[in-house]
Amino acid sequence: MKEFTNAKHIALVIRQLGGRSGGAERIYCELANILAESGYRVTCLHFDTKDVPPFYPISPKVERINLYGKAKTKKQQRATVLQRLPFIPPNIRNQALWDHKNDFFLHQLRDYFHLVTPDVAISLMPPANTVTLLAAAGTPVRVVATNHNVPEEDYDSPFRWDPNPIDRKLRKEALDHAAAVHVLFPNYGDWFPQHLKDRVVAIPNYISPEFVRRSATDREKIILAVGRLAEVKNYIELVRAWATLAIDFPDWKVILYGTGPQQRQLAEEIAKLKISESFVLAGHRSNLGEEYARAAIFCHPAHFEGFGLSPAEALHMNVPVVCYSDCAGLNQFVRNGYNGLAIERNSSGDALAGALRRLMEDPELREALGRNGARSVGEFTLDRYRANWLSLIDSLTQEAVD
Repeated sequence: MKEFTNAKHIALVIRQLGGRSGGAERIYCELANILAESGYRVTCLHFDTKDVPPFYPISPKVERINLYGKAKTKKQQRATVLQRLPFIPPNIRNQALWDHKNDFFLHQLRDYFHLVTPDVAISLMPPANTVTLLAAAGTPVRVVATNHNVPEEDYDSPFRWDPNPIDRKLRKEALDHAAAVHVLFPNYGDWFPQHLKDRVVAIPNYISPEFVRRSATDREKIILAVGRLAEVKNYIELVRAWATLAIDFPDWKVILYGTGPQQRQLAEEIAKLKISESFVLAGHRSNLGEEYARAAIFCHPAHFEGFGLSPAEALHMNVPVVCYSDCAGLNQFVRNGYNGLAIERNSSGDALAGALRRLMEDPELREALGRNGARSVGEFTLDRYRANWLSLIDSLTQEAVD
């Protein structure tokens, strides 16, 4: 029998968890562990079609429940019939598609909230936020809807999450049921409508305390990049920029850690540009401390980020960062000429090559920018992250008592 020093029960909800190694899944597991170690009763709820264990470790103190099942709700059965009809209005078809995808998950969550009634439910990202908020409506469960990216990308973009217009509509409408709306930086709250602004709470991610810095004199001539190999990260521009630099810097190389849907395209572009010897696709690595410690430059040409964790980790390890100045989630802490080079984006991509060239040619500038790195991200600590979440949970549960 598990013992809990705090009577409060926290349910963490995510759509998919099994085997997934993304940043949001890591945060989900780590937050579960933090809350469990802080004495809360913690239940992890997810909806995986296959029974695959989480990629990241979860404390044995945490209860984990997969809500997936093969049964169909009445709405799903109706949706199956509607989708087979040749002529139905687009709005009815879209609603049927949404019901088919989400209604069983919604029913399972609603049943759980009615039967168990956790004090607080924390949902991660829009695919879980919408269903969790709808399921909790009319119950005593107070929901914190978390957002791990730039809000306009999560709620307005037709290219993120489910492109179904019904889903985008519900994403916004369901927020009215939230007890709190979590964002990563205070200015992200500006996007939300006025009636929700007083519910917005900014809690940035944290940098692992396990990273150990070492002297800048030990740096190797390496440009490091870390992230999911997806279009939003814009690594194809790094490949092309390096192709214009490689011949002038034969003793340097680029190492890119990560996996993702653009892996094949990046490999083909590297081969086509004949830079395979100096541009390495290094795959997945869980412990990057040693790589940060030996790199001279960190490059992150992303279009946008929620919280650029890998650039923040690089700065924590005193590695200067090259990025674009309009990249949300990086321009919160990368300051041009202080801890890196935050450059204006241009259509040709030569600005990226120019910034890399400038740092490769100037070791004194690299060292000066690197010295400011750890200081510039000093607020992103585990202790502050834990304190912020515990404070939010306590405030919500106290409101429920009052």
